[in-house]
Amino acid sequence: MKNTVLAASLVLAFASGAQAAIDASTFVGASTPLQTALYGVRNYSAPVLVKGLHDPANYMAAPRLPAWQFAQADPSGGVLTFERQSAPATGWHTWSRKGKVVLSGGGAARPDRIYTVFNGQQLVAAIRQAGNEPKIIRVVGHIDLRWSENNTVFREYTSYSDQKYGGSVNLPSNTTLVGINDAQGRPARMTGTSLLIGGELALAQGGDAEADFKKWIKDGKDGDDYPTWTRNVIVRNLVIDTPWDVNPEDEDNAYADGITVSRGQNIFLDHLSVSDGDTPESIATGSWKTRHDGALDVVRGSDYVTVANSSFSNHHKTTLVGNGDGGRAWSDEGRLHVTFSGNWWSAVAARLPLNRYGQVHMFNNLVSGNVVTKEAGLKFESGTDARYRSNMLIENNYYNVTGLKLSEFCGKAIKGKGFIGFRSSGHVFTSDRAGTNAVDGQCGMAPPDAANLWTPPYLYALQTATSALTAVQAQAGAGKLR
Repeated sequence: MKNTVLAASLVLAFASGAQAAIDASTFVGASTPLQTALYGVRNYSAPVLVKGLHDPANYMAAPRLPAWQFAQADPSGGVLTFERQSAPATGWHTWSRKGKVVLSGGGAARPDRIYTVFNGQQLVAAIRQAGNEPKIIRVVGHIDLRWSENNTVFREYTSYSDQKYGGSVNLPSNTTLVGINDAQGRPARMTGTSLLIGGELALAQGGDAEADFKKWIKDGKDGDDYPTWTRNVIVRNLVIDTPWDVNPEDEDNAYADGITVSRGQNIFLDHLSVSDGDTPESIATGSWKTRHDGALDVVRGSDYVTVANSSFSNHHKTTLVGNGDGGRAWSDEGRLHVTFSGNWWSAVAARLPLNRYGQVHMFNNLVSGNVVTKEAGLKFESGTDARYRSNMLIENNYYNVTGLKLSEFCGKAIKGKGFIGFRSSGHVFTSDRAGTNAVDGQCGMAPPDAANLWTPPYLYALQTATSALTAVQAQAGAGKLR
């Protein structure tokens, strides 16, 4: 099965090679709106109920703060190395409905659109100055929007509203955002700050995003020409601490993600290290224990996204591909093409990913966990979860889950219901209870019918799961970009 899939993908890739690839920057038109103005400016508002949610009585500042690694100088002297590189040619990010794509990010940036930033205000200013022009933003040190005045004044978020807007950075189209290791060799880091790529917008202020999009389609227009997409974005080599939600929705649901891709297309996320950092769920007190939302979510019709060579650790609700069932068909049906390759999930609880609607390809990843730990939020609950109308191809992943029997593997590490297609093969599962076992096949789930079979349209080199174990441990995460 795996050789057949790889051979087919090679054939398609070489066949498509005859077609000139389209630079993803050409998908960004003058009508593409900027969504940056709402974000990065603190309002210091008092906590209030918002549609019956975010009870002010449950406001709680982050109990711990990190050891800051602020920087004042760029150890590279501004010399560019990988910053102008286009994304590699493996993954769904290399495709579109118009054909093969080169995802260039900000690679074509003019010299005056190359920025090196040391604090949150500089980051926000660079984004606003360049807008949708190609831009490269190099982060050195530690970014946290709770700090101001050149990282000399700290003030915690004061409310849900203050954190939602003042604690988020929204990347526009044609952006390359990269971390530069500091003088001590530490990768750049973002704490207390949500990284947003795109957002679901109406055509005009005060409009309705869903109604506008549905009318656009009803009028016979191409959904990919709808002018509110954020496209052509590269993010690499960053440590991202998922924000502590000071005033979550309720006792079970927080708001702020580490990274959210929303109505984004042609996005490449690479060599990231995402975790709860210094504020794990276990330190929450009071009745509301949930203080983090997703580590990385790809939602609201986003498409052609690749997540590669990244690590996700110490987190509960890790990744959504699609954030709703039938109510999201208008935006998500036929979209959410996402690749996960070379990633390492360690000490995370669930959603690796949880997938609705997405046509997701996962290969050569590593999952390590523990089903018997008592540490809150880190007990392995579930891995890949194929849900409503999803279609997944999962190949040659390596799993090591302490306390899990081989007989429990299917339904725990790989499970699903309501999907339209699911293929899984070539994995290795290890455990202190089960020894080492090859796991092949569907985990008891029926294969897709012919109408839902698909082959990735890009070239990819499929390693064995055992080889992937070594490669992922050596390469995944920030600071390892070569």
